Amino acid sequence: MLSWIISIAGIMVLTVLLDIILPEGQTNKYIKGIFSVIVVIVVITPFADIFKNGIDINKLFDFSSNQYAVDNNYINSVYAGMEKREETRIKDDLKADGIMIERADIILDAADKKKIVRINIFFKQSVFDGIPAHINISDTIKTRLSERYRLKKEDIRILIW
Repeated sequence: MLSWIISIAGIMVLTVLLDIILPEGQTNKYIKGIFSVIVVIVVITPFADIFKNGIDINKLFDFSSNQYAVDNNYINSVYAGMEKREETRIKDDLKADGIMIERADIILDAADKKKIVRINIFFKQSVFDGIPAHINISDTIKTRLSERYRLKKEDIRILIW
């Protein structure tokens, strides 16, 4: 199929070049006539094979070859970008509530990469220095994230490092 399209494009380019190069007159008419016949032959060549052997979609579009493959590196980069966006969203949401976190790790389901199965929230030790406002910070984080991501509170882990 691709070679047929390239043949048509090539013959059209040659026709335009000859039209530019050839002088006006009788010779130009004959050469244009010859090229018109060549264009018709190039265009109908695949149809002769179809009428002779029938239509085979796999052969016509070459689906049977192994030239198409999944690019796992690209897919992994898409999921990594999704994880990074969710981490930023979590940080911003918690920051709006006055809760500063260092990092949020998003763990996706192995079978369904669009589903979040666990979230790890990381604090530095300096965040918990006995200030009374931070006493229920863990419960606040778990409640907010479990509602947003439809997770159990046990699937949201608060880690200090």
